[in-house]
Amino acid sequence: MKTLLKTAAALLLFMPLLSLADSVSTELRSHQHSAMQTSKVQGSAINQSYQSDVWFHSIDISLNRDDNYNGYFHQLYVEFDADSDYAYQQVFAELSLTPDYGNERIYYTSSVFELFGQSSNDWLGIETNLEHHYPANFYLLTIRIFDANTGYLVAEASGYDLSALDALTLEDYQRDQIQTSSSVEVSAGSTGMAMLLGLCLLFFRRTKRD
Repeated sequence: MKTLLKTAAALLLFMPLLSLADSVSTELRSHQHSAMQTSKVQGSAINQSYQSDVWFHSIDISLNRDDNYNGYFHQLYVEFDADSDYAYQQVFAELSLTPDYGNERIYYTSSVFELFGQSSNDWLGIETNLEHHYPANFYLLTIRIFDANTGYLVAEASGYDLSALDALTLEDYQRDQIQTSSSVEVSAGSTGMAMLLGLCLLFFRRTKRD
C-alpha cells in the first residue's frame, strides 16, 4: 500500500511537467499506419543536405487540426523511408523546426530503429502535437539521421533542399483555440436615471423618519 501511495505521489509531481511539454510525439513503424493523409516526396532524386551510406528514399508530410480556422495547424505527421548501403544498420532520427527569422528548435529525437538495406518496410512515422511555444509562423522542417553506434550524422534533408519541407503553417495548440468572449452592457437612459434617483430619495426619507 505504501509503495502505491509513493508511486501515485510521484506521478502527481511529474504531471505538471508533462503538461508543460512543448510538444508530444508518437512513433509509428512499418506495421502501423497513421490516419493522416500525407503529401509525399519520393524518389532517388530527392535533394538532400547531406548523405553518406544512408539516404532518404521517401519523405511524407501531413498537417492536421486547425481548430480556429486561421490556416495554421497544431498537428504534424512526418513519415520517411531511409535506405542504407549496409544490409543492416541501426540509426536514430532528430527532427527540428525553424521559424522565419527565428532559431532552430529540435522537437523530437527518435528511439533507435533499424534499416535493412533498401527495404521499403523499415519506414518510421512520427505524429506530433505542438503544445506550447510555437507561435503561428512558417516553419522549415529538418530531418537528420545518425548512426546509433557512432553518433555520426549519416543523412540530412530539410526545407532548404525540398520545398515540401519548407513554409509549414504551424502553431501550438494553446494558440489554435477558437476565441470566445461575452460581455454584458448596462445602459441607463434619462428614464432609468430618474427612477434610480427616485429610489435613492425614497430610501433617504424612510431612513430619516426612522
